[in-house]
Amino acid sequence: MNPCSSLTIEHLPNEILTPILKVCAAPSLYSVCTKWRHLLATEVMPTLYKQIGKMHVPHGNVYKQAFIIDRIYKLKAELPEVTKVNAIFKQIFALASSLSPSELEFKWVTEGKRYFTLNNYSSYLININQLLMWKKIPGGEEYLEQEKIKYLPLTKKGELFREWIENHGKDIKSLDLTESGLTFLPPEIGYLSQLKKLNLNNNQLTTLLVEIGHLFQLEELYLDNNQLTTLPIEIGQLSQLQTLNLGGNQLATLPAEIGQLPQLQCLYLKTTSLPLFR
Repeated sequence: MNPCSSLTIEHLPNEILTPILKVCAAPSLYSVCTKWRHLLATEVMPTLYKQIGKMHVPHGNVYKQAFIIDRIYKLKAELPEVTKVNAIFKQIFALASSLSPSELEFKWVTEGKRYFTLNNYSSYLININQLLMWKKIPGGEEYLEQEKIKYLPLTKKGELFREWIENHGKDIKSLDLTESGLTFLPPEIGYLSQLKKLNLNNNQLTTLLVEIGHLFQLEELYLDNNQLTTLPIEIGQLSQLQTLNLGGNQLATLPAEIGQLPQLQCLYLKTTSLPLFR
């Protein structure tokens, strides 16, 4: 029987059907019936696209959020939101599979992970960026290439990352994460308590978490050519910071706390969106 021939489904009001589709959205649902396809294209996917935008740019308007998301995922602005969401998840799934080869291999285990939902996007975003960062930390890539680790699910690797960096990150004084593909800086960065130099140039970061303020020994912070729209006030806790490079971002304002950094000698703002520094 065609699912849409059932009166129960065919005549469900949109306000009931739409929330159902939101928790299990996937490309396969487009072929179920015209009504489902219409709701996915006009309500479910556009809403998800806006939610993803808000996650990355929590303080921007919908136009700024769309602009940033399209830049991160290299999407044409004129594409329909449903097409953009499909492209975003295609990229996310491909990256997840490259970092954890068995992640999407077994359908009976991972079907829920294939749904286009905000929870899935958030989970993948965190775990993918944890691994991208882990691979750049001294000893990290060698650890991840062990047979007993390599084929673990992303979430399990994320749990191990927190334990590993607590044990191995305390003595790291310099970390180069240039061009690492980061779209989110994991909160575990705060465990690198002895870090003096952090290079995050040429990534796709849109914001920094409050944990950046835990790097009390940091002297140099390079954030050139990201998509930063805001900085946390906790950046004012970096009392040893001497150099702060913010060029090539989307910043419209700076937290006043930057002006209170006692050791700051160089503040680089070229090609930001700050009105006074264009």
